[in-house]
Amino acid sequence: MIEVQALSKSYGGRIALADVSLVVPPGSIFGLVGPRGSGKSTLLKILATLTRPSAGDALVAGASIVDEPLRVRRQVGYLPRDFGVYPEQTCAEYIAFFAACYGVPPKARAALAEDLLQLVDLYHRRDTPSDRLTPAMRRRLGIARVLAHDPQVLLLDEPMAELDPRAHVEMRTLLKELSSMGKTILLTAPNMAQIQDLCTHAATIQAGQITLAGPLEVVLAVRPPHRTIAVKFLGDARLAINLIKSAAGVVDVQMPGEPDASSGAPATIALLKELRVTFDGAYADASALLRSLMHNGVQVVSFAEEN
Repeated sequence: MIEVQALSKSYGGRIALADVSLVVPPGSIFGLVGPRGSGKSTLLKILATLTRPSAGDALVAGASIVDEPLRVRRQVGYLPRDFGVYPEQTCAEYIAFFAACYGVPPKARAALAEDLLQLVDLYHRRDTPSDRLTPAMRRRLGIARVLAHDPQVLLLDEPMAELDPRAHVEMRTLLKELSSMGKTILLTAPNMAQIQDLCTHAATIQAGQITLAGPLEVVLAVRPPHRTIAVKFLGDARLAINLIKSAAGVVDVQMPGEPDASSGAPATIALLKELRVTFDGAYADASALLRSLMHNGVQVVSFAEEN
């Protein structure tokens, strides 16, 4: 569905993408994983025809981003990491507005807005001003917005960003449902643990270059020997430490500012706590660790691999 062909992009003297080639199969959920500044967002903007490449080309649903940008735009729904909503514009009005931008006939817009709000579980908020939604609800509204013209391909820049663990689960469920409807999804994420239970294929990108790509199980089999996971949470630090110490793949666990979090020292009284986990397990082990913490009463605020 997407074929990236030796794509490069430079801004002045800075290289954002360097000879990137990538194939995203039809119907897949493809995760593009890398740290900030690695080129993930630039690649999505180029595929959405919002930025022209310096060299190379890409085919999206058979159309060239260089020679046929209008054909590409009809097939693509692009959602940036940070997108705006309009004060006092209700969720239904927001979707209807973008439906109009996509050329949906006036008589069809209201019904389309209702259908899309039901799909993303926001129908009960149809009359709520869009700027008063929670971050998780606003993200789902954004998904509804890019579906207004029924594109074949969804380009989603960090759709899990700033979502709490429960909202992560809800977003994964929604994206899997969209995939079952025949959509091809290319999304970005800062680490593999975030896409473990979602994607069918993945690629890692570093300094504008693809370092590894393929089916998810192949990519997950290739991992660095040690890495650090930062866990921020509310609740009993000792409980979290014990759960982490007993998890597969954990080498060590430390609490910043404490001499040794694994020694059984008294839990910090700070409301928001943080643990740094030295980890050498598979990404499946990291995903299992996150589930264990959540299911045992640790209120996880963030769980992220440090780059």
